[in-house]
This record gives sequence, C-alpha cells and structure tokens, in this order.
Amino acid sequence: MPWLSIPFSDLGTRKRLKEFFKVRGIPNLVIIDANGKVSIDYGTKIVRDYGANGYPFTAERFAELVEIEKAEEKAQTLESILISGDRNFVIGKDGTEVRHRFPAFIPVADLVGKNILLYFSAHWCPPCRSFLPTLVEAYHEIKAKDDAFEVIFISSDRDQDSFDEFFATMPWLALPFGDSRKAFLSRKFKVQGIPMLVAIGPTGQTVTREARNHIVAHGAKAYPFTEEHLKELQAESEEMAKGWPEKLKSALHEKHELVLSKRTVFVCDGCRQPGAVWSFYCKECDFDLHPKCAFEGDKKTENDGKQEGEESKE
Repeated sequence: MPWLSIPFSDLGTRKRLKEFFKVRGIPNLVIIDANGKVSIDYGTKIVRDYGANGYPFTAERFAELVEIEKAEEKAQTLESILISGDRNFVIGKDGTEVRHRFPAFIPVADLVGKNILLYFSAHWCPPCRSFLPTLVEAYHEIKAKDDAFEVIFISSDRDQDSFDEFFATMPWLALPFGDSRKAFLSRKFKVQGIPMLVAIGPTGQTVTREARNHIVAHGAKAYPFTEEHLKELQAESEEMAKGWPEKLKSALHEKHELVLSKRTVFVCDGCRQPGAVWSFYCKECDFDLHPKCAFEGDKKTENDGKQEGEESKE
C-alpha cells in the first residue's frame, strides 16, 4: 500500500476506530473531509464502482456520478461499450482450435442489432466451470431458434494458456486475453463476482445483469431475458409449484424438515448442480435440494419405512 497506517501494535486505536465508525465488515472505507468530518461511510462502493473518477468521494459527487450513469445508460449502444480506440473487434475460433496468435477477428459492427450476453468468467473459478455446461446447452438451443444471438466471453484468467484452454470449450466469441476493455466493462456493469451474465438487447441497451440467474432457473426458455417475458416464466413457476408440499422430510437431510422456499441461485446439496427459483431448504443448516432431488429423497424415506412386501406410493 502506498499510504499511511495505524501501527499494528496500537490495538486501542484500532478498536476505538472500529467502534466509532460502527465497522461490521471489511473492506470498509470511510472518507473524512478537510474539516475532519465524515463525508461518506460507503467509500468502498464509490471506489469499486467509479475508481478515481469518484474523487473527492463526497455524497454530492456520488449523486452526480449516478446521474451521469443514468444518462450514459439511456445513450448506450453496443459500439459505446465494446469499442475503445482501435479495439473495435472481438475474436472467434480459427477453425476448430483456439490459436491466440491467429484468431478470427469479428468487427463489433457485425454484432449490432443482435441480442448479446457478456459472459464474465475464468478457468480458475470453480462456479464458472460448473455453470459453463448449462450455458453451452442454452446457447445452442437459443442459437438454433434465433441466429441474431451471441455470447462474448470476458476473461478474468491469469495467463494466456488458461484463457486458451477455457475458451476452447466455448462455442462463442471473446475479448482477447488481457484486453483493456475488460476493466471498463467490469466497472460499468459492477461485476463483483463471477460467473456473471449481462444481457444486451438489439438496441445496445442493458436488458438485465441477472441473466445467469435466469439461465439457471429457466435454461434457454429465459431468452430474451426481458422483464415481460420473465414475468410470464415466473407465473409458470408459481403454477408448477401449486401441487408441491410446503414441507417434507428427506433421507438426504434427516436433521430437519425441508421447507419449500424461493431461492435466487443455489447449489443443490443432493446432485451438486446449480438451481434457482424453488428449493426445499433448511435455513438452519443452509441446505438446499432441487425439488426433483427432494422428491426422490422423500420417496426413499417413505420406502425405507414400509414393511417388507408393502408397495410404495407412486
């Protein structure tokens, strides 16, 4: 760090500052103005979202940046987010292999008017590797119905070889490894964790930053990720769950009853696959089961409790 510090041995000051500023988690950045007064206590958010552009890190500057952001969103086009200087292209596969020295260059102009998913991911990230097959399956299904659809991989890989290995498993496009546009896009779309999918509509406007959740919940049916379409899918999910029990016991989790719950995104503790929308959930143990896995576990519990020769319920 290029700045100053409270000495590590000064426990009293450290404790007093934490109590004074009500620090409940880290990192926590409190901004003190030139008069020694607290300017803002959410400096972490401003620096993360706006970088040095947030200076002098006041509430007024934050409000100004929010208004600028809203104006930029209204004027957003695919070119405005994917073109920077002479970086006006993405890359594809040259034949059947990823050859980063001789990739296929696709002009951003060729993608204008399409539905685009910006896929923030990395080979070193286990959730990214777990989610990838789900996204590949949805991609092929959507692409078969609508050719005006594309995914662009935006890598957080640590070296070229890792990028090449991961990109080789993907059927879509990418920004080149180490491309300067990655930092801009991560900040613009407030990428705080990966994998993350941002849906861009045909006009270049952002449709949703939660496309990953929608793919996990609905697969290819989530396309085109618009609010109206997702409301229809939500209604279908509500109708589907009407016949399900509110609680059940499962051989996969014998400690407590599992409660039918709405969950954004989770990993099923039965099959270890991602899930969304509906889970049979134990809040006390943070235990999730897909409804399918829960019903299978419930059936096993019923069968185990029957007398020998007694038939199980269908």
